[in-house]
Amino acid sequence: MSPLEKLVELARRRDLHTLLLREPATLGWLLGGRVHVPQTLDTACLDVIASGLSGPEPRLMVVSNAIEAPRLAETEFALAPGPLDQQAVPWWGDRTACFPTGPGVGADRPWGDAVDVSADLAAARRVLDDDQAARLAGVTADTAAAVGRVARELRPGLTEYEVAGRMAASLLTSELDPVVLMVAADGRDRRHRHPLPTGRRGESSFLLVCCGRRHGLVASVTRQVLFRGTGPDPGERADRQHALLRVERAFLDASTPGTRLGDVVAEGTAAYAGQGFASDEWTRHHQGGLSGWLPREFPAHVGSDLNLTTGMVVAWNPSGDGVKVEDTCLVTSDGVRPLGRDPEWPTVEVGGRLRPDLLWR
Repeated sequence: MSPLEKLVELARRRDLHTLLLREPATLGWLLGGRVHVPQTLDTACLDVIASGLSGPEPRLMVVSNAIEAPRLAETEFALAPGPLDQQAVPWWGDRTACFPTGPGVGADRPWGDAVDVSADLAAARRVLDDDQAARLAGVTADTAAAVGRVARELRPGLTEYEVAGRMAASLLTSELDPVVLMVAADGRDRRHRHPLPTGRRGESSFLLVCCGRRHGLVASVTRQVLFRGTGPDPGERADRQHALLRVERAFLDASTPGTRLGDVVAEGTAAYAGQGFASDEWTRHHQGGLSGWLPREFPAHVGSDLNLTTGMVVAWNPSGDGVKVEDTCLVTSDGVRPLGRDPEWPTVEVGGRLRPDLLWR
C-alpha cells in the first residue's frame, strides 16, 4: 500500500476528509525528499494538505514559502505519490493561513480543533513497502561504505572533530545527509555513550557512529577502528566485540513478526550477563528500537507494547566495556535482515549472520 493509499485508509477509518501533515518524518515518508532547510529544527520548510480523501480523487497540496517552492518542485518531489499542487506564500507570510479548519480535518501536530492523527500516521509509516525497503537497503549500504572509507584511512593523532568532518564529507559525497555524527577517541564512549566530537586526539582507537539520510530514510551505523601496538590487546578487544555481537544476536533473533517489542528488549538485555558483561550494563544506555524515517522513533524498553510486523525497521545498539555495535535491519517473514553490509569491512559470523568485526590498522 502506497503512502497516499494509507492516508486514504486512515482518513476513512477516522471519518475524515482532509489531513494536515506537518511532522518532518511523515513528510519525508510521503514525499521521499528533503523537507528541511536547517537540519537542526524540528519543523519542516513545507506542509502538506491531503484533501478529498473520502472521495474518488484525493489531492496533495504542498504549502511553502515562495523561496522554497521552485527548489522543492525541481529537486525534492521525484518520489512523491502522484501529482502535487503547490501553494506559495511570501517569505514573510504565514503558512497557517492556508490550513484547513472545521469538521472532518485531522492533523499530526496540534492545529485548532483538528483531530489528532499523529499516532495513526506514525503507525502507517513504520511499515515499509517493497520500494521503500529497497531504498533503505541502498541508504544503509552506502552509509556503511561511507564510514568504512573513512575508517580505513584513519591514523593516530587525529582529533574527534577531524574524524567527524571526514565522516560528514564521505556521507555527503554519497548524497547522504549526515543527521547524526559521534566520535569517541581511545574509549571515551566508556564514560559517554553519546560521544559528540571534541578536540581530543585519538592515539589507540576511534568509535564512529553516524546516521545518514536519503529520500527521507535514515540508516544507523556504528563501527570501531583500532591501531596496533598503541594500547588495547587485540585478543581481548576481539573477545569483547564478539561477546557484544552475541548480545546483539539475542535482539536480532527475537525481532520476528508478531513479537512484542518489549519482549525483544527483555531477550536482548538478559543476554548481557551470559556474555560476561555486568547484568545491569544495559541500564547505562538505551538499546535502540524502531527506525526508518527517524534515527529512533523512541527508545524501546521492556514496557514497549507494540508488536513487530513484516516491513518494520529496527536498529539495536547494545554497548558495554568499550565496544558498541549498530546496524539498521529490516523485519521480514524469515526473520530480521541487517542491511549495512560493507564488503570491504571485516566480518565475523554470529548466529548465521555476517556482523561487523573490529578494524585493525
